[in-house]
Amino acid sequence: MPKNNDACRYKILVAVFLIFSVFIFPAYSEEDDTAANTIRSIEIQGLSKTRPHIASYPLEKFLGQDALTFDLNEVYAAVIDMGILEPLSAELIETADGFILHLIVEEKWSLFPFPLVYAGSDDINLGLFFCDLNAFGLRDMAVIGGAYSTRGWHFISLYNHTPNRRGVPGLNGMFMYSRNEKENVDRHERVNRKFTQDRILCSLGLNYIFLDLITGSMNFNFINISLNDDDVYNPPENGAMLIGFNPGLSLRNSSWDGYFLSSRNISLQYTYNLAVSGSSFHQVEYKGGYEQSLVPGFRINVRSAGVWKSTDDPLYEEGPHKALVNILPRDYSALYMIGLSAGLEKYILKLNWGTFSVQFSWQGVYSYNTFTDLEFDHGPSAGMLFYLSRLAIPAIGINTAYNVVSGLYQFSFSVGMSF
Repeated sequence: MPKNNDACRYKILVAVFLIFSVFIFPAYSEEDDTAANTIRSIEIQGLSKTRPHIASYPLEKFLGQDALTFDLNEVYAAVIDMGILEPLSAELIETADGFILHLIVEEKWSLFPFPLVYAGSDDINLGLFFCDLNAFGLRDMAVIGGAYSTRGWHFISLYNHTPNRRGVPGLNGMFMYSRNEKENVDRHERVNRKFTQDRILCSLGLNYIFLDLITGSMNFNFINISLNDDDVYNPPENGAMLIGFNPGLSLRNSSWDGYFLSSRNISLQYTYNLAVSGSSFHQVEYKGGYEQSLVPGFRINVRSAGVWKSTDDPLYEEGPHKALVNILPRDYSALYMIGLSAGLEKYILKLNWGTFSVQFSWQGVYSYNTFTDLEFDHGPSAGMLFYLSRLAIPAIGINTAYNVVSGLYQFSFSVGMSF
């Protein structure tokens, strides 16, 4: 692949990141805390495990805002976005010194063993993880567990310390070991490459929040990939040992319409992989999402993601999750990808344990690998989601997608967590 094409793809990824940033996020400005009728303090009832300063930290941005024009839906969005609390009520109480933002919340179950279940068109993953998603009442995440699939198994241990006070950084660390029988396929599910790899990943990083919207991060990674010579077909030439330096920048805000928590987010990450063995290379990734309520319970969803690498080594090819699409086979692999999906999601039913919704989108993705060069795939995707309100875990999902170019369907069912 010519170097000028590599540079062009890199520039496209950065350009898409900047476009998302401009259109998704409004200009940030500090509120005038000297104005009359302002919010002066925060009171939260219903906390048992969660420490008060952890619950109030995402709400501190409302201090100093005008109580007469304040939208309480912003409070619900901030609380739900924490992932560990369910807001029962929110109100402004007037006092002689100003207004008090008073909330009653219920803590979600955050300490539990939880299964990981993923079933696709040609693969099944089953696992069990022991999770504390509000460790020590600090909104930290502690996870240990493993999973087995038809292609191998993996073990994960991680701890994420969430920034909980202004000016204090967060800390994260992870260890992962996996053995996978990889089959890299094309859009028609024809096998291009088959090999078995053992992978060790160790990661340590910091993240820091700016202006309540922007998070900067810096991670250091150690990766060791070794290849097994059994049952191979067109395998990569060698394994690798890498030390990665990974700065990143992300922006996020959210809103609540009474049914959905909708977010606007964009992230950009650069990684320099310094080779101890193998070859060094650069990597750029971006992800963006725009969710906007049209009417309560009915919203538009737009997502885009991409990855670029300055290497042609097939050892580093990635799956379609890097482009946030599911119209390609799960074992499809590519070195460069950029995907976009746009669609609608409709609230169907709310129960004590959560909310059902249905969604439909149209997806498109450009990708390049060493077998097929540049390709474009597109097609519809539809499914059902169940957002859990009592447990601090992601949604349960069922999905069907159709690739117009290949004529193949992809089916998936997932419960639990992703890393």
